[in-house]
Amino acid sequence: MSQPEKFKRKYPNRASDHPSVSRCIRAWNRAFHKTLKQLGQNEGEDQARQSGKEHYLRAMPPLVSLDNVRDFIACVTYAQLVQIIRPSEAGRLLAAARMALNVLRRWS
Repeated sequence: MSQPEKFKRKYPNRASDHPSVSRCIRAWNRAFHKTLKQLGQNEGEDQARQSGKEHYLRAMPPLVSLDNVRDFIACVTYAQLVQIIRPSEAGRLLAAARMALNVLRRWS
């Protein structure tokens, strides 16, 4: 693998280039469109967004390793930027990541 490819893999330019964020985005899209199709365009958009949010959060990596914590933070940050989650929710999730990071550092 060439140097630019390694750099791109480690530091993606777009959210969709990051594997964990991409997985979360796909989960949101599938749930959103499935719910919207079931409930109808006019009536189901709020429920579809909620379903997408729930699936996005479930797709986030578990906080069991340093790499997962980094990926979790990337997912939370992206979700806040595109308004999948509120800043207060992001704050709670980032606090959990911070706590996990402290524990993981003590174990290593």
